[in-house]
Amino acid sequence: MSRVGEVLGGWWHRWHLSVTGLIVAALAAWSSLMPSLLPRAWHYQGLVTGVSMLVGYGLGVALRTVWRRLVAPRITLGPTVLDLGDRALAFARLAAPYILVVYLVTATATAVRWQDQVSDLVGSPRPPWGDYMRIPWVALAIFVVLLVVCRAIRSGYRWLVRTVRRRFDVGEYPARVTGIVVVAALLVGVAEGVVPRLFFESANRVFSVQNDEDLPGARRPAVSERSGGPGSVVAFDDLGMQGRRFVSGGIGREQLGDLLGQDAREPIRLYAGLESAATDDQRSRLVVAELERTRAWERGSVVVAPTTGTGWINPHAAQAIELLSGGDVAIVGTQYSYLPSWISFLADREKAETAGRSLIEAVVTWRDSLPPGRPRPALYVYGESLGTQAGEAAFSGIRDIRATVDGVLWVGPPHSNRIWRSLVERRDPGTTATEPVYADGLLVRFSEDPGEFRRRSTPWIPPHILYVQHATDPVVWWTPDLLFDRPAWLAEPPGKGRHPGMHYLPVVTFFQVTADLGNAIGGSQGYGHLYDHQVLDGWATATGRPEWDDDEFQRFARLHAIAMEQQYRG
Repeated sequence: MSRVGEVLGGWWHRWHLSVTGLIVAALAAWSSLMPSLLPRAWHYQGLVTGVSMLVGYGLGVALRTVWRRLVAPRITLGPTVLDLGDRALAFARLAAPYILVVYLVTATATAVRWQDQVSDLVGSPRPPWGDYMRIPWVALAIFVVLLVVCRAIRSGYRWLVRTVRRRFDVGEYPARVTGIVVVAALLVGVAEGVVPRLFFESANRVFSVQNDEDLPGARRPAVSERSGGPGSVVAFDDLGMQGRRFVSGGIGREQLGDLLGQDAREPIRLYAGLESAATDDQRSRLVVAELERTRAWERGSVVVAPTTGTGWINPHAAQAIELLSGGDVAIVGTQYSYLPSWISFLADREKAETAGRSLIEAVVTWRDSLPPGRPRPALYVYGESLGTQAGEAAFSGIRDIRATVDGVLWVGPPHSNRIWRSLVERRDPGTTATEPVYADGLLVRFSEDPGEFRRRSTPWIPPHILYVQHATDPVVWWTPDLLFDRPAWLAEPPGKGRHPGMHYLPVVTFFQVTADLGNAIGGSQGYGHLYDHQVLDGWATATGRPEWDDDEFQRFARLHAIAMEQQYRG
């Protein structure tokens, strides 16, 4: 510990660090360790704490500057008081590096209880004590690296001011203003132009290469009911990594029949990748051609599944509806991006909405134009995360959804979802944001756990529209408004899994929930952004399955686990 303090002390004096800045940095480090929605691994918490320290340090420096320039000159103190102040400041500068290290270790040790409680609430194992003790060292390293970068920017600004004064023979004030404008313009340009462009171009290059790779178990279908299989109008190699995984996944008719103990049908899985056609509408038309080719109108239902990011369709959700229907279902999806969901959320939300709207409208038009002699399958919409936003884009509101489809299952909707947000804001008085009730539950429902509907028989007018959302899912609750506005969900009693010690603090809560976004699957199933174990109940509810009770759920949950094991093993 002393060696670390000596190193920090020498570095401190060379860099003239601010005592006020470090005090606020320490407070910011403490705030980053306070309870949030989900537990964090030690390395991720160290990163979060380090960034928090830098922000706090900058705020402290700003406060010190305001004090020295605007407040201190107006205060008159005697020589004795000034001498005592100088001595105290000198001592603080000497002791600060040691105090900072001790404080970080102590704060982390104190926060262990909070982190353990958060882990318990979401059903995650508690990290060992040794992992917690790595946090302060990671945080210090991140803080130092970021501070070096900021000091380099400051040095560049000072060089620019000197250059402007020397070259153009201007005063100190105009030179400083010029320096601020130039550096700010460069930083904004880099932050909003160069960095995003380079980031997204690099991401596209990386993930477009990944799109050509195959996940374990992905193979060309041997049955005509799958895109890329015999007779398909879509080439298997053009489906993309997630598309190939989707059409080659799931269990077939014989395995379904053996599991269910009854005759089953070969499930239909149809898909069009980015390389299958040039535009969303063209890819949607390919999917409709596949519906015709596979005679999907003869199935009991068709599920439209707008995808997330890379074109992923949750295999648990697809397998669940195929089990519940005995294979009498067609599932369709299209790819709109190479990028994973978290990048697509930043860059491709409009693209996701356009693709979702195109696919749903194409399938609805196909169903509505079926000749009178053909059966008319039930039409359901499924979406997860960004896929819910893509699905909502096809509808103007709840009335449009109810008039168009036979049921909806949307899980983990982002807070930016237009229809979801309007329903939550107009929820019935006395109901919470985490489990809102709209129109007494007659038209649409929200649930933390759809297993509750096995035991509830309150009126619900078909079609069933169901949103599944967790109180601990940062994807659902993150919004820029968290910066300065306390959200309703933090003014209410905590929902399932949320720590009661999580309170709203301007800016701090925004930063905490933003950090949780990078750790959205850091809990266990049924918490955070993990919904795999709830799709069976969700599908049974959305499709209005009769006699769905605890015994039926246990039976199908066991079959679903076996089917997923067979799928991954195959």
